[in-house]
Amino acid sequence: MLARLSCVRHIAIAAMGLGIAMGAQAQTRVSINGLVADSVQVFSQDAMDAYAIKAVTVSARGNTAGGGDTFRMPITEIYLGNSKYVGIGGGIVKGGAVGSALDISCLSEITGQRIGLTLANFRIDYHRKLVMADVTPHGGQTIANQAVYTYKVRRAMAIEADASGKLVLDERLVGLRMTPNMVAQMTQSLELDEISVAVIESIEFGELKQKIDIAFRAPVSATPYTPQ
Repeated sequence: MLARLSCVRHIAIAAMGLGIAMGAQAQTRVSINGLVADSVQVFSQDAMDAYAIKAVTVSARGNTAGGGDTFRMPITEIYLGNSKYVGIGGGIVKGGAVGSALDISCLSEITGQRIGLTLANFRIDYHRKLVMADVTPHGGQTIANQAVYTYKVRRAMAIEADASGKLVLDERLVGLRMTPNMVAQMTQSLELDEISVAVIESIEFGELKQKIDIAFRAPVSATPYTPQ
């Protein structure tokens, strides 16, 4: 079994093999869009039920794949540095799925037009235990890097063998809850009533599962997603 710091080093070496030069800054960005690395968001049944009340749909955009309650987003970057995060992530400060997006929308009960917002270019801030994203209301201005969810750590980034026996980095973040700013954005963008607002404030929205293989794949686009 490889040591934890050794695994972080392997990720950095693999990234350099893709032509990425690591700097000497306190936090070093490492592009891993050429590694097998994915973040999977699984919405809870409570979240799906809450969306169903207002006939809200969640759709994949950009690099995101999937539908229903499960969406897969390629991890494109990590930041190495001194971190408060427990586990192998003692060297991982942030991780990002740049180029991935989710569109959340419904039909307006007032105008009959489709309304909503897009969450794009997701990042996990391990210092503050926040999931961040660029938030763009339909037809509105983008709010960059807004805190979308808080979370709890069910499984810190650690090494385990997958079904084939290959060693991978695996992490599980649970108990996603919308931040007050995100609740406000949802309320305005989806024209939510007081009951709907109370529901989304009270429920957990599911979990995020991160898995990084020490293996290469065809590089995915790491261009930030911009709603059309």
